[in-house]
Amino acid sequence: MNRLRPFAFAALLAGLAAIPAAGQVDLGVKAGASLSDLVVSGVGVNSQEGRRGFVASAALTLPVTGPLALRFEGSYLQKGATFSLIQIGDVTLSLDYVQLAALGKASVPLGGSRSSLYLLAGPAIAWETGCDVTIVLVLQPVTQTGTCAGEELRTPTKPVDFAVSGGAGVLLSLTGTMGLSLEFLYTRGLRSIYDGELGWTGHNRAMTVEGGVTFPVG
Repeated sequence: MNRLRPFAFAALLAGLAAIPAAGQVDLGVKAGASLSDLVVSGVGVNSQEGRRGFVASAALTLPVTGPLALRFEGSYLQKGATFSLIQIGDVTLSLDYVQLAALGKASVPLGGSRSSLYLLAGPAIAWETGCDVTIVLVLQPVTQTGTCAGEELRTPTKPVDFAVSGGAGVLLSLTGTMGLSLEFLYTRGLRSIYDGELGWTGHNRAMTVEGGVTFPVG
C-alpha cells in the first residue's frame, strides 16, 4: 500500500526549505529508533508487545523571538504492535507512515555557546504508506498474513492519522556553524486508526530517539 509516494515526500521537504524567515534558520537531519504500540479498546487484550522500528527525519527551524522558535519537520517512521486477543490469537500490525509536524521549540543556552537544551511540542499529521497484518489463530495452527486493506482479515485502517508530539533534546556545538543533536519525542494519536465495522479502536503511540546534525541555511 502506497498512499504517499516518495517523490511527494521529497517535494514537501523542498517546500519547507523554501520558507523564508528573518534571523538564523537551521536545517537538521536525523535518524534513530522508535518503539511503538497501540492503545486498544473494545476487544479483550491479554498482552501486547510494542514494535521496534526505524525513524528518519529532516527539520527546518525558524526563529521567532529570543529562545522561541518554530520547527517544521518531515519524517518517515514505523509503528505498530503485536497484541494477544482473548479467544482469537496473536495479531501483529506493522504500519509505516510519512509524517509532518509543526513544533514549538523553547531553548535554554548552555555555557554561553550555541549548545542548548530544548523542549518541543505541537501537532502532527501522518499519511500511512504501508500496513501489513499477521494473525496467528489460538484454536488452530493457522497463520494468516496480508495487507490491512484486504477484506479477508477485516483490519482496514485510516489513511491519515492526527497526533500530538512532545519531547526534549540537546544541541551540542561542534564548530561555529554545525551542531550535533540528540532528542526524544513522544507522539500520541488523536483518533482510532481502525476503519472497519468490528467495534474496536486502536490509537497509535510511539517514542523515538534520534541523533543528527544541525547547520544554518540561508
